[in-house]
Amino acid sequence: MKLVKESGVDTASGLIGKGVEVTGDILFTDGLRVEGRVNGSLVSEKGTLVVEESARVEARVDVGVCLISGILEGNVKAKSRVEIRRTSRVRGDIITPVLLVEEGSVLNGNVGMSAEAAGRLIDATPRQGEDEESILVKGA
Repeated sequence: MKLVKESGVDTASGLIGKGVEVTGDILFTDGLRVEGRVNGSLVSEKGTLVVEESARVEARVDVGVCLISGILEGNVKAKSRVEIRRTSRVRGDIITPVLLVEEGSVLNGNVGMSAEAAGRLIDATPRQGEDEESILVKGA
């Protein structure tokens, strides 16, 4: 039997279910799906955090990928990407190289690019004697 993965990411490693409240620091490796409440911090070097529609997260988040469909209050740092789905309400600053915000979602906070993404922007800046068209060809 083949399991279908949401967004191509396997997030079945851990679950904080509906009706469960966790206070404190949570460290995880592969993936964590939150359907309940979390207060504290959520940290994973390369893992994926999924905040479901029923979830309320009040935490500092530092993960590889963050997929948000519920309520998240706190700063988010993601090494790969953040996706804010249409049902989500996010309040806090976000630092990530890739950000997807669906129509209908609410985002209140600042958005910053990580050093990796900023490096790509620096490479795309025209140098003395170069025009914008030559930069676009080099980056393609």
